Amino acid sequence: MMGIRFLATTALGSMVLAPCFALAQTAANEDSDRPGISDGVIIVTARKREENLIDVPVAITAVGEAEIQAAGIEDLTDLSRQVPGFSFKQAFGRTGSGNGGGGAVRPSIRGMSNILGSPNAGFFVDGIFVSQNVSSYQLDNLERVEVIRGPQSALFGRQTFSGAINFVTRKPGNELHGAVNATVAQYNHQEVSGYIQAPLIEDRLAVELNGRIYRFGGDYVNQDSGKRDINGQSSQNFGFKIRATPSDNFEMIVNAAVGHDRDRGYATFTVPSTALNCFLPNIIGTVAGLPRNSNRSRGYFCGEVESPKTFSYNNAEIEALGYFPLERSYFRGDTTLEYTTDGDYTFTLVGAYNWQENQNGFDNTFVPSTNPSLTIQYLSNYDYSFEGRIQTPQSARVRALLGAYYYSADDDEGFSVQTARTSASFRRRSGFTSADGVRNIAAFGLLEFDVTDKLTVSAEARYAEDKINGSREIAVLDGQGAPTALRSVTYTSFLPRFTARYELAPSWNLYGSVAKGNKPGGFNDLPVDAMPSNNVDFAARGLDVFDEESIWSYELGTKGRLGRFNFNLAGYYIDWTNQELTQSQPYQRLNGTFTTAPFIVNAGKSRIKGFEAEVFGSLTDWLDVRLAYSYNDARFVDFSDENQEQLLDTDGRPSYLDANLTQLNPADVDGPNGQVAGQRIPQTPAHQLAASGNITFPISSSAEFFFRSDFSYDTKRFAQTHNLAHTGDSYNLNLRSGVDFGKLRLTAFVDNVTDDRTPVAITRLLDFNRPLLVPDSVRTFAGQPVTFSFYRQFTVAAPRRRQFGLSGSYNF
Repeated sequence: MMGIRFLATTALGSMVLAPCFALAQTAANEDSDRPGISDGVIIVTARKREENLIDVPVAITAVGEAEIQAAGIEDLTDLSRQVPGFSFKQAFGRTGSGNGGGGAVRPSIRGMSNILGSPNAGFFVDGIFVSQNVSSYQLDNLERVEVIRGPQSALFGRQTFSGAINFVTRKPGNELHGAVNATVAQYNHQEVSGYIQAPLIEDRLAVELNGRIYRFGGDYVNQDSGKRDINGQSSQNFGFKIRATPSDNFEMIVNAAVGHDRDRGYATFTVPSTALNCFLPNIIGTVAGLPRNSNRSRGYFCGEVESPKTFSYNNAEIEALGYFPLERSYFRGDTTLEYTTDGDYTFTLVGAYNWQENQNGFDNTFVPSTNPSLTIQYLSNYDYSFEGRIQTPQSARVRALLGAYYYSADDDEGFSVQTARTSASFRRRSGFTSADGVRNIAAFGLLEFDVTDKLTVSAEARYAEDKINGSREIAVLDGQGAPTALRSVTYTSFLPRFTARYELAPSWNLYGSVAKGNKPGGFNDLPVDAMPSNNVDFAARGLDVFDEESIWSYELGTKGRLGRFNFNLAGYYIDWTNQELTQSQPYQRLNGTFTTAPFIVNAGKSRIKGFEAEVFGSLTDWLDVRLAYSYNDARFVDFSDENQEQLLDTDGRPSYLDANLTQLNPADVDGPNGQVAGQRIPQTPAHQLAASGNITFPISSSAEFFFRSDFSYDTKRFAQTHNLAHTGDSYNLNLRSGVDFGKLRLTAFVDNVTDDRTPVAITRLLDFNRPLLVPDSVRTFAGQPVTFSFYRQFTVAAPRRRQFGLSGSYNF
């Protein structure tokens, strides 16, 4: 495998990197109209208005419609391979509901990763926040995608702690045009998508209709059934857009979209407790027949975790219950009204509504079984928002933007299903109603001033109030339980950003920025099926709440265009306080079985130093290239991790006597050893490299041959703060070749050429088949100073396999 990776990397390097040495000797200045190569003017809306990318003092990568098609970008994972500093690994299928995608959708921008809770980067469609899962969003319905790096809290608001990903859709106009795209590929992959735009009244009313039907049968044979259905997915997405311009000063845009996803189990496996190779428990006897450990370590896996070649998921057993591993439906709608006065003042009103229902069916063991351990969960949620803005004339020397925003999001009804065949309630639902929600109200603004013809400074700010509502969901068999233990907390914040831009030369700018970002705290859900004493213990240890986190970001960069090439370079320093991480705590269910509950906890301090570079353009009339690199030195500065202390414990005595880690235990011999200062933040790579090459040459007067390669490389990702178990380095090489006849484009492709199987995520869990008693200074079990726990194990997600396919597109 390493030999294949080396050959693939070398081959790409020869095609893409070698010509760069001749860049200084390349005198061509013509612009290219080939896919992905700009004419020098790239329009973005990262600051709530249309601007030339070069002039925006913010690090942005814009991937346009032509580039999306040429690179075969189908999802966020593909997109992240084109963008420096943006890391996205789709783990555990497309599971998850709200909070930007739930547990599986975790974008990391500039090393700011997280494991639970809402993502640190927000997703937007035409600048409108989308709280739902976006893993199946239709990317061929776009004019471009803008990945905006660094905190965008001042103008974008909620959940843009590390950055924002903004999907910008097309606007219909006076021309009748559209496109049809079709793909047929290995593993029963079929996809058809398209759109049509048409004017209904010239210059006044136009409409777009779009849709997509997608199916992927699965790329791994399921050891449970013998069928090739692991990673199987299907989606249907349909939408429309109406654009009305009853006068030259007024525009109204109405969007609506519906979608449905239905997936089978994903490529996931466990590293069992029998495979642990470090920090193993020291068993000194038994208590009530259970092994007793002299220290508090539950064992760990050190080193690179490798993906197996076979997987199992109890799809048939979940479907026999009447459910699917994933079934999700959604509706999204929004309306934008914009009026521009004769004096060039612009007034904008935006309203949006999103609804989603999400059902997950989990296999808890990932092994073949006729009597499997399954979990069925369902939750619906919705949100709506309103925003109003006033913008002064952009031709003035002093420019301003003022706005107000309101956002409301609520979880609604949910249920779980009894899946144990031995239970008298087998297949019956336990329903609940949630009162969890968010209310956000904010005022924001921007003031920009041209100090000289070359120097421009700006100040942005947002004042926001976040009210977080929490509740304990009570599940009622064959009913719908009402929420109890209603709680609420309010966070207020003032989030400024200051920027300066200096024109070094025409189409070449230097910029700097200082910005503050935050993410409100909230409530951890206590497990509804836990013994009451367990939840009392969780609350006493402060695990039912977590605090707000915040950052200060400092950035210096330059961007511009030289000849045929655009470039972006940026260096940054991020000071991060109260970073949200995760802990899993074991508990006993009401039925006597054991499991774990995940809790968000706050780290002390972290800091990130990084650099990113991007260059793209035409080396010759027949060769286009894109190179992107990022380095993130993301480390903890101060964080005492309870799990780290347990892992390194040698004497069986905790270092602290309280949950807040303030009361030292005088009996502890080995002293406090849970400090993880200097260790890397988990679930994010230190280095990322992306290189693309696109070769084109005519084969007739009406046809052009093309060959494109896209290579990406990520260094290893650590599973947790301990920096022990990791994924290893990942390599991905995609090749595409075909003929472009102008309106018709035919492509043959190979994705993941080297069949790289580097894990995309590792989650630390417990092995409930191997109980373990560990020393405890407060709690007792069977009259002994120990607490009930389990050996460690890990759940690991594997990537998609190599795939061959054909695609075609017709534009009219």
